[in-house]
Amino acid sequence: MKNLLLIFSLFTFFIFYSCEGEQNKELPEAIRPIRISKVIKSGDVGDKTFSGAAQASKQANLSFKVAGTILDFHCKVGDRVPKGHTIALLDATDYSVQLEQAVAQSKSAETQIKSAETQLITSKSTYERIEKLYENNSVPLSEYENAKGAYEAAKSQFEATKAQSTASNKQAQAAQNQVGYANLRAPFAGVITMVNVEENELVNSGTPIAVLTSESDPEVSVGVPGIFINKIKKGQNVHIQFSVLDNTTFDGTVSEIAFSSGQASTYPVTIKIKNPSSEIRPGMAANVRFSLGDNNDKEKLIAPAKAIGEDAKGKFVFVVVQSNENYSVKRRSIKIGNLTQGGFEIKEGLKEGEMVATAGLKSLLDGMKVRPLE
Repeated sequence: MKNLLLIFSLFTFFIFYSCEGEQNKELPEAIRPIRISKVIKSGDVGDKTFSGAAQASKQANLSFKVAGTILDFHCKVGDRVPKGHTIALLDATDYSVQLEQAVAQSKSAETQIKSAETQLITSKSTYERIEKLYENNSVPLSEYENAKGAYEAAKSQFEATKAQSTASNKQAQAAQNQVGYANLRAPFAGVITMVNVEENELVNSGTPIAVLTSESDPEVSVGVPGIFINKIKKGQNVHIQFSVLDNTTFDGTVSEIAFSSGQASTYPVTIKIKNPSSEIRPGMAANVRFSLGDNNDKEKLIAPAKAIGEDAKGKFVFVVVQSNENYSVKRRSIKIGNLTQGGFEIKEGLKEGEMVATAGLKSLLDGMKVRPLE
């Protein structure tokens, strides 16, 4: 019995010692995630950046004006074509037959109009001669009326034949156009970005068969919220960055401002790039920075309103301090001025470019390690 008690005591001791050892281990220090923002000059408060995408200055959905079977397709996706280059051909056999018939009718109408013109000249000459004789009482009234009737009939026949000839010529021209429409040409120089059909496929008139996009003069389209749209002016200078091009900055000019937003929540604004690169392609994501601030306040420092705290000691902020890859916050007393659109004016305590915490100020402590979320 004594041996059992001894074993039980030793077992209890080892369990207690093991638990105490676990409790004595140091727990990893908690690092609080926080949101941060930068202290900036008030002139920068009006700098607004909106997301958009590059687009071609010209883009056309190419289609035939007539229906038919595609006889030959001369392009594929990625091909660069000059203006007037043949994109595709339709089988124009039926249109050629219609053209031959129309030309034959036009020639027949020309022959008829010449005959009618000759008849008109003859009947007019006869009428004028009979008219003079009738005035001298040299011919009876019946002969005069017959001559006059023949002249009127010849004149009517000539006018009808002339109208018919004009219609035949128009039909021939229309048939000629139909044959020409079977040859689809590039309306401008560009790149084939999409092909929707294949050879030997039957297409209707107006059916898009390919998309042609221009390479020169690329543009950027952005959506601007309604609260800022009236501050943007045509001809205004902007700065454009493309993330896929290592955020290289390009200068741009506002070229179009939509008056209506349509079904969207923002207003489309088109930007022309002043110094475009050949690497810019339609669809590339872009960030466009507009200057909408007041140039008279450029010397004032602004911190977000959410970064300002207050207690018995006065106004304060938590400045984010970086040491190697570690971040911490340091409480700093400040003096503020007026509230602006971008935040509070900073009179003392901060410098331009410093980062401050903008959320959870009540739970932060001086020297606390943090992890910035922004």
